[in-house]
Amino acid sequence: MEDIRAHYGLAHPEREQPSETRAPITYVSLQSSHLPQVHDLLARSFWAGIDVSDSLNYSPEKCTVVAMYKKLVVGAAFLSSPQETYITYLAVRSGWDNTQIATTMLYHLISHNPNKDITLHVSANNPAMLLYNRFGFKAEEFVAGFYETYLDPKSRSSKNAFRLRLRC
Repeated sequence: MEDIRAHYGLAHPEREQPSETRAPITYVSLQSSHLPQVHDLLARSFWAGIDVSDSLNYSPEKCTVVAMYKKLVVGAAFLSSPQETYITYLAVRSGWDNTQIATTMLYHLISHNPNKDITLHVSANNPAMLLYNRFGFKAEEFVAGFYETYLDPKSRSSKNAFRLRLRC
């Protein structure tokens, strides 16, 4: 945010610069008021049309984590259900990289689902592989064309995926 304010100040030196108080990033369970921002974040991070509204119907305190900076959603992570414990989405807003948001959200999902294996698929060229490896996820399968029907043909993301598992 400081970079944005500094850029604005340089672009508009004639205007009075607003002062802003800093706030911590907070981590909460998904609420219906978060849905518009979460859907926008997921569309920008993955593909259009993702709808996680049904996450409100099953243990959102165990299966969802939303990272908030004041009223701005800066990250979101989802398990498919408390029984299946499959990570469907984990995304951080552009510009908030290297802030440990993804690490903290992943930690929340794991700690709120103790004694359960957690699985996910990740694109073969996604740098998030490093994050998952740090937590102890191991590749169990390579799936060719896993994201074929979801990703734009012009996308630089690999259509292939690794299936990862964290064993309890």
